[in-house]
Amino acid sequence: MKKLFLIAVVFATAALVASGSAFSADKVLFTYEEDTEGWEIPDWAYEQGDYVGEDVDSSDDFAKHGESSLKLMVDFPGGRWNGAVAEVMEYFDWTPYSGISCDIYLPPSAPVGLRAKIILTVGENWKWTEMSRSMRLTPGEWTHISANLKPGSNDWRRTKPTDEFRADVRKIAVRIESNKPAYKGPVYIDNIVLSE
Repeated sequence: MKKLFLIAVVFATAALVASGSAFSADKVLFTYEEDTEGWEIPDWAYEQGDYVGEDVDSSDDFAKHGESSLKLMVDFPGGRWNGAVAEVMEYFDWTPYSGISCDIYLPPSAPVGLRAKIILTVGENWKWTEMSRSMRLTPGEWTHISANLKPGSNDWRRTKPTDEFRADVRKIAVRIESNKPAYKGPVYIDNIVLSE
């Protein structure tokens, strides 16, 4: 009976390892459970006419991971390009990781046509490095946004990541963009994650 139990445990463990659910190579960076975890609208964005972020706060309105997310209040006037950005400044060494992702929720009342991308500030020259493409956000749904950090990746505009790039990340930002639609209201950011 004891041998049968041990065999069952071995098979169950092997099945979990094979499915990838026993061990996660992901590293969750931010989930905003207690507060904004240092995320803010940068001072320069308040000074730019085309940046229309108003405020950030931790919110339990919607969450992809846990019970809270980061609520970014925006005021897109419509008819032209505008952005709203929230960021955090920290020194990160992401050498062992190959990707970064986040989840963004747009309320059902928001218009179709809003987009988002991840932006990194990298190296001692504080190089602004944004994704080469923005992702369409769907009202009423969570949208998963991800970018490859592996050397040679084409996911970054005018930049190919290297090990040095990944070893010296200084800021993470998420930018919500509107080329035409008007929208005044919240956008929710959650679950900033690194993957191996």
